[in-house]
Amino acid sequence: MSVVGQPDLRSDTEVRLLAALMRAKGLEEVNEAAINALLTATSADRAAILRFDDDGIIRFKAWRDLSAEYRQAVTGHTPWRRGTRDAQPIAVADVLSDQSLAEYAEAFARERIRALAFIPLELDAGVFGKFMLYYAQPHEFDEEELTIAQAIASHVALATEHKRLEEASRYLAAIVENSDDAILSKDLNGIITSWNEGARRVFGYTATQALGEPVAMLAPPERMHEMRNILDRIRQGERVEPYDTVRRRQDGQAIPVSVTVSPVRNALGEIAGASEIARDISGRKRAEEERARLLAGEREARKIAELLNGVGPMLIAERDLEKLVQAVTDVATEMVGAEFGSFFHNIVNAKGESYTLYTLSGVPREAFAGFPMPRHTAVFGPTFCGEGVVRCEDVTQDPRYGKNAPYHGMPTGHLPVRSYLAASVVSRGEVLGGLFFGHSAPGRFTENHEALIRGVAAQAAIAMDNARLFEQAQWVQNELKRSNEELRRVNQDLETFAYSASHDLNEPLRTIALSAELLERTYGGRLEGDEAKFLAVILQGARRMESLIEDLLAYTTATKYEDGPPPGVDARQVLAAVLENLKGPLEQARATVTHAALPVVAMHESRLAQVLQNLIGNALKYRGPEDPRVHVSASQRDGWWVLSVADNGIGIEPKFADSIFGLFKRLHTRDQYPGSGIGLAICQRIVERYGGKIWLEKSVLGEGSNFCFSVPEKDLAC
Repeated sequence: MSVVGQPDLRSDTEVRLLAALMRAKGLEEVNEAAINALLTATSADRAAILRFDDDGIIRFKAWRDLSAEYRQAVTGHTPWRRGTRDAQPIAVADVLSDQSLAEYAEAFARERIRALAFIPLELDAGVFGKFMLYYAQPHEFDEEELTIAQAIASHVALATEHKRLEEASRYLAAIVENSDDAILSKDLNGIITSWNEGARRVFGYTATQALGEPVAMLAPPERMHEMRNILDRIRQGERVEPYDTVRRRQDGQAIPVSVTVSPVRNALGEIAGASEIARDISGRKRAEEERARLLAGEREARKIAELLNGVGPMLIAERDLEKLVQAVTDVATEMVGAEFGSFFHNIVNAKGESYTLYTLSGVPREAFAGFPMPRHTAVFGPTFCGEGVVRCEDVTQDPRYGKNAPYHGMPTGHLPVRSYLAASVVSRGEVLGGLFFGHSAPGRFTENHEALIRGVAAQAAIAMDNARLFEQAQWVQNELKRSNEELRRVNQDLETFAYSASHDLNEPLRTIALSAELLERTYGGRLEGDEAKFLAVILQGARRMESLIEDLLAYTTATKYEDGPPPGVDARQVLAAVLENLKGPLEQARATVTHAALPVVAMHESRLAQVLQNLIGNALKYRGPEDPRVHVSASQRDGWWVLSVADNGIGIEPKFADSIFGLFKRLHTRDQYPGSGIGLAICQRIVERYGGKIWLEKSVLGEGSNFCFSVPEKDLAC
């Protein structure tokens, strides 16, 4: 379509366009009117409108007969940057001959576009979009066609801006109306000219009630000066930054608000009034008050904790019960600000008799000397029963006060008590006593003092319990020391007696044995019958008695204390020495002794050798029909070395596993196996001397036994 030779077309198009723009209710209708006008006033086949978005990219807003693929391909292309001023239309008669558009050649071909024109959309701030005219064939543009397109662009640019401002205004109005804040305006005389729904919710007035009224109706009497000061600052063009104040609702309730006031200017730039935003900060104030309360509580709790943390170590360190109780009384009295304090506590003396003692702080002891001890009355009873803390603002007004004869209250001459605070001191369910505090003025003790004294009572209970345990431990330690000394003396006496007895017994025994041997050598060949039998019995008895005396002496000396702590001794070397001592019996029995890796243990060498020699000797003595085989090994268990001596001997019935360690305990007759039955008892006594134990790990009749004993590791003993 050509516009040449049609002088009325431009004016007619503009008239129709303006009418359509005036009817348009939004940007979509503005865009539709613009597309229709462009296609009517030019010979273009298709048209489009593109505008810059906030991200700076130009995008399609309206179009006619353009595919989605094409729109996507050319989105973002524009010959002008956003804000370019005095931009001119650009006409491209044939897109195939314009190298600047070569990258879009395929898109143009698919869309059957051969010519196009860029028409800028521009306002005072510069280019904000563009019109696009598209032609299916190469097209020579005349001046009139571009001029009318540019004229349409000018009208549409203004209409677009107008509609944008309208939408922004409606959006802003919606924000104002739906805001939870009170938003109002007033003239320079302080008369309310606008009133949103938020203002109704905050202040209680409807818009009908508020409009035309002085804004001063919202101020409490003591805040009227604020209203005048704000208006004076607005007249000077100042903005009142947010500040916290108080306003009055319709029902007379004062509410805390945060207020911001800004001057409002008319079209001439003159100050015509003010806008005010008032935010109800009741919730924030409550939160601030709660936070302040919590912070104060936290500070008080921290102070209490610091006091208790300081008191605790001092009390725990005191071991003297009397000094401890006095320290508790002094510290607690000072902490709660009492005029005087006392601590009554139960004591059990060495005879098991119970009686009550007390300490005082703040007053001399003589102040209570003439008064009886507190009794299990309604006031004192809960404390002595361990029921916790009792606090009275005024004890004389407490319903429990004054109910007991003979005084029905405080005795004459007693220190005046109005404020009363008491706490039970309880340890492991036992009431140790009670802390009592008084003040002559009422209302001196608070909940914080309750918490404080509860903590002191708990600390005192622990400290007193520790002091009692310390005293008991001291007594036990002294008793143990005394018992050990007595045991050492008895052992020493027993050892002395054993040596003496062995000497005294051995002397006549040797005489008997020698005499019997002389008789045997002299008359042995001539003795017959009972005479020979009696002589043999004498000799056998003498030898057995000599062996028994030697074994008893070995048993009594088995726990004789060696000099110094047990050293670290190599069990392998000790075993080698034992085997050397037993070389004769081992060869005679054709025995084989093997061993695994053996450790260094904390034990005196002679004692370890004695245990090993007894166990290996028993393996040789109680052997079966096969040649004896003995194996010595070691393993670690819970910080101890466990040494094992296993053999292939006759074995032991499990029911005798414990009794075999008894003194003189034998499972066989002397005719079957010689010995006194004291060897395992000696082993047990030696091992227990070093804190270990010995046991029969396993035994099967006819297959052998495995004896184990535990000894300390070298580091453990150190």
